Amino acid sequence: MAPNQKLGLQTSIEAGAFADRLALIREAEDLGYTSLWIAEVSGADAFVSLATLAVNTRKAELATGVVPIQIRTPGAMAMGFLTINQLSGGRAIAGLGVSSPVIVERWHGASYSKPVTAMRECVTIMRQLFTEGRSKFQGEVYKSDFRLSMRITAPHPPKIYLAALNAPMLRLAGEVADGVLMNYSPPEAIAPMVNHIHEGARAAGREPSAVDVGIYVRMCITEDEDKAVDSFRRELASYAFVDSYNKMFARYGLAAEFDEVRRLWKEGKRDEAPRAITEESCRKIAVFGKAQAGRDFVARFRAAGVTHPVVFPIGPAATASRDYPNTMRALAGA
Repeated sequence: MAPNQKLGLQTSIEAGAFADRLALIREAEDLGYTSLWIAEVSGADAFVSLATLAVNTRKAELATGVVPIQIRTPGAMAMGFLTINQLSGGRAIAGLGVSSPVIVERWHGASYSKPVTAMRECVTIMRQLFTEGRSKFQGEVYKSDFRLSMRITAPHPPKIYLAALNAPMLRLAGEVADGVLMNYSPPEAIAPMVNHIHEGARAAGREPSAVDVGIYVRMCITEDEDKAVDSFRRELASYAFVDSYNKMFARYGLAAEFDEVRRLWKEGKRDEAPRAITEESCRKIAVFGKAQAGRDFVARFRAAGVTHPVVFPIGPAATASRDYPNTMRALAGA
């Protein structure tokens, strides 16, 4: 990895294995990983987890990857990220996403209205609070009249990264964010997505190079490739019911496979449904096997315009305690 080049690592803090995971996270810092990312879906709280990392790490940036904006107010998120930024000495990245109607509406009882507009307004309010400590805003989705009482001593405010899959959110990221986090995309699909980011930046009068381009790079460095592929097949199948992901996967030629997943699922053949996704499709989006294959995969993303690849170790739950550290160590410095 060249000097000043970024390489992130997706991780988590689970109570049952806290000491072991924290030791791995510290090792990742020593190995040169420049950022640590924690997702939030239905498990550990991302803000609490990052606060834990803020006082147990030294130099890596600390990012949510990502939190849904609809299930907390912009003001509540701003306070959370500012707190993490204070605890870490200015290392916080606010990774924000619009999630899906299932998670936002069914799980949390919130509104999924106008996701791109909601993201623009949320970022506006959070930027005001990050930089001025005061937000006075009236939009289509959000309104805010809020003044913080926090004493800010961190050297700079948190950065804001947007999770983006399709053109409207990619352009918005280029317009208003410090970075973007893409997901589940093959290297050959990256250049058009980067173009959308740059279009948004130029439209806002920004230098396109000011926007950090990140992506979760899924991989499992393992000798049990078949088991890892099968585990990833089941993971991918769960996205057959998320419209934004279906739109993206269709661009990669997976529409028919995802149609078949939905058909089998509706027929009650839920064990069969993931098998509609071919091994070829799995290997288009993720890497399984030897360390060099993983490193080559990262290099292809960098060549396509990614400036901040984030290694996302995957694999069967039964072998995660082996596969996660093996993958983390094999990709260090990639």
